[in-house]
This record gives sequence, structure tokens and C-alpha cells, in this order.
Amino acid sequence: MTDARFEHIAVRGIAATVPQSVVFNHEIGLPTDRTYVSELSQKLGVHQRHKVDAQMSGSHLAAEAVRSVLNLVGWESNSIDVLILGTQTPDQLFPGNSFSLHKSLCLPKNCIVFDYGLGCSAFTHGLWIISSLLQASGRRGVLVNVDLMTRTLFSHDIGNQILFGDAATATAIEISDDCSPLFVSLASDGTGIESVCFPNSGVSRRANEESGFLLNGPAVLGLALREVPRLIKRVLEKAKLKVEDVDLFVPHQANAFILRKLAEAVTIPEDKLVLALEKFGNTSSASIPLALCHSLSRVSTDEMKAVLTVGFGTGFSLSAAVVDLSQAVFGEVTTVA
Repeated sequence: MTDARFEHIAVRGIAATVPQSVVFNHEIGLPTDRTYVSELSQKLGVHQRHKVDAQMSGSHLAAEAVRSVLNLVGWESNSIDVLILGTQTPDQLFPGNSFSLHKSLCLPKNCIVFDYGLGCSAFTHGLWIISSLLQASGRRGVLVNVDLMTRTLFSHDIGNQILFGDAATATAIEISDDCSPLFVSLASDGTGIESVCFPNSGVSRRANEESGFLLNGPAVLGLALREVPRLIKRVLEKAKLKVEDVDLFVPHQANAFILRKLAEAVTIPEDKLVLALEKFGNTSSASIPLALCHSLSRVSTDEMKAVLTVGFGTGFSLSAAVVDLSQAVFGEVTTVA
């Protein structure tokens, strides 16, 4: 595992956007599938999701999230020194979505932008990346997370259609003297490359074979219950905190069954577990900040001093963070047509 402690890194605001179109799970499949769909929806904790139409790009959805967060915190686009974008569903192989945002947002030429290709751990990994960059050079940064998972699904894959939705988020981060340290712990396990994957894609794609997202649910459950508690213990030790010191627990929104099992394994009470699956499903890289916006706009800042976030999935990649969100502002989740 790799650990990092960052001084003077303050999260100032988080904004989230979702496509206007809503798909309800009871609409999925044939009439003969209704019982299966209903039972699985209940288990996963998902009843509806937002889905992009054929014309919407991830860059467009993400740009709206960035505009929202800049408005929330009162920053001008020309004050941004770094913008990084985590996605596993880029508009195209290159150039990255971050360059589309650089153009559409009129970011300055001295603003460093790039994409990184993680899914479920992209937010917590992103905190580590952008904090490192800002401490090396710059004052203000925006961490963008966007995934259009509905575009990767097999048409016959009812299970994943029930679970996955589309979303984008933007997190404003700034060098500041008036904040608590940020702690991040990270780990990698390449044995999981076939458990959460999109085979037959990219430049090696074979045109005569169908491609689609594959998810090994039991493997992810095993990862969550075997490795994630160790990672959580590690980051809490580095932050010199105990489980009872955690104000809120905001994991990657894999599914409600896994998350309740995980909260039980690390003895975090359910009233501290933040879930946003019912309305949005699993939105991959955007799931943690989306859950924060959905929930924390209604939570007192006194309850956000020690927020524990953890991402796990694609790769397998794992990362956990203890972050002070008591000074951050959260926008209501907005829809984009």
C-alpha cells in the first residue's frame, strides 16, 4: 500500500450533473422478467438511473459540472492551474476529454489538463493526484469525474442495466492554510483485470466480435470484504483516527448489498453510511462525489470534519481517503439536456 499526507489542501466545493433522461428499472426487460428485475433492484438498492441520449457526450456533461462548481465557489476559469479528468468511457481515445473542457471552458494555456483512466476508485485516486500536483505547482485545481457506463452495456445484460447510470462531477480544490490534513492510502491488484472490464475495446478491438462491459459480482464482493477493510484501517491509522471518529462514510456506490456488508465489516453504523443508489445507480468514477452532493447539501458542516471515502473496482484499484469537508459547499444534483 502507498500512503500520503497532504497539508494545506482544501476541498472548496463539489457539483454533480446527470442527464435529463431517467430510466426506471420496472421498464427493463420483458413482462416475464418483472419478478427478477424487482427482486434484483431491491437487493442492489437501485430503482432508477439517468442515461445519456445518443447526442450527449461525456465532455458536455462534465463541462456543465465544472461550470456549476466554479459558480458555487466563485472562481473564474482563468484562475484554474490544474484540471484532471478521471474516466473509463472517454469520448474518443485521443485527445482526452480534459482537452475538450480546456477549450469549452476557455481555460488558460498555463492550466495543465490531462485524463486518467480509472473507474470506481477514480475520485479517491484523483484526490491524491491533484493534491500532489497542486503542492508541486499551482494554487487552484478541479478534479473532474465522468462516466457514461450505459453506453458500454450489452443490450441483453439486464443485471448491469438495472445497476449502472451516467453522471459527471467536479470538485474544486485549493491550496490553503486553514484546513485539516488530507490522508490517502492506495493499493493495486492486477489479478482483478478480468473481474471489472470492457474487453474487445480500444485499438485492439476485433470488429467481428461483440463488445460490452463485464462485471464479476462475487469477485467484487470478495474484494470489498477482504481488501477494503484493510485499506480503511490503514488510512484511519495514518490519520490517527478510530472508526468511531468518522463522521460520514461515503464509499464508491457499487451496490447497496455490498456497501451494507462493508459497513458491517468495518463496524460503521448505517446512519453514517451515505447511499445515493436509489435514484442514480452505480455511476463509476462519479459515484462518490455524486453521493456527497445528493446527501451533504442537507447535512450540517459539523458532521463533515472527518469524512471517510473509499473507491474499489477496475483493475483492481483501491484507494481510501480521510478528508475534511467542513468548509466545502455542495450543489444540488442538476440535470443536463
